[in-house]
Amino acid sequence: MHEGRVIPAAIVLSHAEQLDRLADGCPQALPLAHVAGDPCLDQLTSGLAFRETYRRALGLLPGQRLVVVSSTWGPGSILGSPRAHILRRALAELPADEFRILAAIHPNAWYGHGAWQIRTWLAPFLDSGLLLPSPETETWKAALCAADFLMGDAGSLTLYGVELGIPAILGAFQDSVIAPGSPMREVGGILPRLHPTRPLLDQLTHAARTQPNDPELAALRGSVTSEPGRSAALLRRLLYARLNLPEPAHPAATRAIPVPSLSSPYARRQPHLPALLVTAEVSEAEDGPAVSLRRFPGGLQGTLSGHLVGAHLAADPDDPDPRWPRSAEVLVLPRERCPRPAEAKWSDFAGRFPGCELVALEDDDRGCTVLFADDTRLRVNWLDRPEWADFTVAASAVHAWARCAGAGDGLPVSEVRLTVTAGDGMPPALCGLAP
Repeated sequence: MHEGRVIPAAIVLSHAEQLDRLADGCPQALPLAHVAGDPCLDQLTSGLAFRETYRRALGLLPGQRLVVVSSTWGPGSILGSPRAHILRRALAELPADEFRILAAIHPNAWYGHGAWQIRTWLAPFLDSGLLLPSPETETWKAALCAADFLMGDAGSLTLYGVELGIPAILGAFQDSVIAPGSPMREVGGILPRLHPTRPLLDQLTHAARTQPNDPELAALRGSVTSEPGRSAALLRRLLYARLNLPEPAHPAATRAIPVPSLSSPYARRQPHLPALLVTAEVSEAEDGPAVSLRRFPGGLQGTLSGHLVGAHLAADPDDPDPRWPRSAEVLVLPRERCPRPAEAKWSDFAGRFPGCELVALEDDDRGCTVLFADDTRLRVNWLDRPEWADFTVAASAVHAWARCAGAGDGLPVSEVRLTVTAGDGMPPALCGLAP
């Protein structure tokens, strides 16, 4: 309103319930209101059919799960709240082979602070595998269609996630700025808030187990739009009427969400292999030893004490941060920096890396050479290698097995087959060990 007059020529609402709120707040504007649905939600709903296409484009491997962390702008957002360590927690606590983390940050935050500043703040997380879509793309929509979990705040992505049935928890929520009686206020009252000390994986698992059958969430779904699937037609009709032009003869249709590009200006790839803390459980199966691994970024730990008890550290000997190689039990060296692994000796590493118990030298895509302190050498070949498994996985698996079997302590080693797994849903790998 300005000087008693309604300024806009039309006011577009997504749901009929908003008419009542508009009537309460500004009854003079009610004749200009049009319920035209939500074009974003129509896109997201139609995009669910392409979930696997989007997952492949985002680089997800079979069995991996995607956690979308959405942050709106302002002090009540995930990035602007005192709990801005949420991205760190997600990357530090969720096993790196099983989970990928994507940050969907509101364009207002990007343009308010600048892309350089956002990238600088998030640099340690980008180094640890964080996916960070450019703000001018629609990758956030593809990510919601591909998501297994959502950690949100009072931004619209949280409400969209509820509509799509994505298990969700609130990483931040500023109740004081949310309109009473609105669907977002209801979201804040229903979704669980992130617990500061309870393991994050437990919280996500609980959400996935309880929310699909939650009657309050079921009642909330449908609150974004009262015209599902009709937004394109309703908006086009309204806009052409305002222009005094006839509508095109062809039907208005929802535009598909583009497939994300694998290339990103914000992707970071370090020349050295990342330092990883690895937990391992070794068991005996009918067909031989089995090793279950879970790997976590070394540089982001400290968010939850005790969740990596008994872990070993795997690191690149050429990592410029000396904390990692000098403390590592497992050293891993890719083939471009060790072109002749057959000529390498334990003595080449022992003096510089006093904590080392095993060195793995990549031979090719099928395996690596492993060195022990007593000069035992093993050739490790992948017999069945899913995409998630590489020679660094083999190195940690052999290290865990060797600790149990006594290999590397002067005991003879015959040919062995190891079954290697990395958490729920990931296809197992099989490697063969031979002297």
